[in-house]
Amino acid sequence: MIEAKPYPREKERIASLRSLHLLDMPIEERFERITRMVCKFLDVPIALFNLIDEHRQHYKSVRGLGNTDAPLEAAFCTHALNEDEILLVPDTSKDERFFDNPFVDGTLLNVGFYAGCPIHTPNGMPVGTLCAIDTKPRELTDDQLALLHDLAAIIETELKVSSLTKAQRELAAELNEAKHLALVDPLTRLWNRSGIEKLLAKECDEALRHKKPVTVVMGDIDHFKRINDGFGHPAGDIVLKDVSKKILEALRGEDDVGRVGGEEFLIILTNCEPEKVFEAVERIRQSVQKKPVELGEVQHGNTKIIQSLPVTMSFGAATAMPGTRIDTADLIKRADKALYKAKDSGRNKVVVA
Repeated sequence: MIEAKPYPREKERIASLRSLHLLDMPIEERFERITRMVCKFLDVPIALFNLIDEHRQHYKSVRGLGNTDAPLEAAFCTHALNEDEILLVPDTSKDERFFDNPFVDGTLLNVGFYAGCPIHTPNGMPVGTLCAIDTKPRELTDDQLALLHDLAAIIETELKVSSLTKAQRELAAELNEAKHLALVDPLTRLWNRSGIEKLLAKECDEALRHKKPVTVVMGDIDHFKRINDGFGHPAGDIVLKDVSKKILEALRGEDDVGRVGGEEFLIILTNCEPEKVFEAVERIRQSVQKKPVELGEVQHGNTKIIQSLPVTMSFGAATAMPGTRIDTADLIKRADKALYKAKDSGRNKVVVA
């Protein structure tokens, strides 16, 4: 195994990375969308948007792997940081840099193919990579390579124009890495209860100053206990992660979501007019319902099939009107009452207080 050469301006690179306020923050749909496209259009099982700090690879968005971080030693992406274009390894077993790498030989993973495009900050510093990974050797067409490059360019554009709200930027700037981790749910990589409530307080202050409405939505996965009892807690974890990403996919960039209980979520809709609230929450409900959750392969006779599970959610929403002083605890309480009405009236529904 050949280790990558250190980046020549490493201190500047790390400073540029930290200025983005992306490390250990909740997952974001703007990046989730990109890794979904990599898997779909390059036909690979694994896609990563990596951020690389002094001691680890942090997966800002990941498809096909369950972990969120990986050790920096032996990382393919440290090699890609030094590349001007895509680092392409069609067959890792035949590449002297990687054939005995723990990501190749099964110790950590079974990477057979790797393509990684470096991601740069606006000042030109490489801070991570967009990667397409397969477990077997393969080739990419010129069009597929061009697409990977174009998708990496979209991420770089996102880094130039941050999609974080003012409240999110303030909260990120206040916290160091350890505190970030304390406010993020480790399973779903959304805000946890403490994180989303801190964010809600800031969003409410912002809404009061600018005389804009703010809406709290409480959501519950229907009959979640039955899922855990019938399929086991690992299946329940898969459902929670799948639902989290579906909720994110249905939100606008300025909205946010946190997991506040076992199967309960709190969503913040900022500057959503009261008459549009039902429509916005109904879009989230439909996003969760439209496609069953895939639990993985099971043996059925002589063949393996993908086991899937239909999942629905119930929602309650409450809005603080523009210009009114907002009691966040009361707002959550009102949304909770609306949620219970949705559950009592048959579930898989939206009720607006």
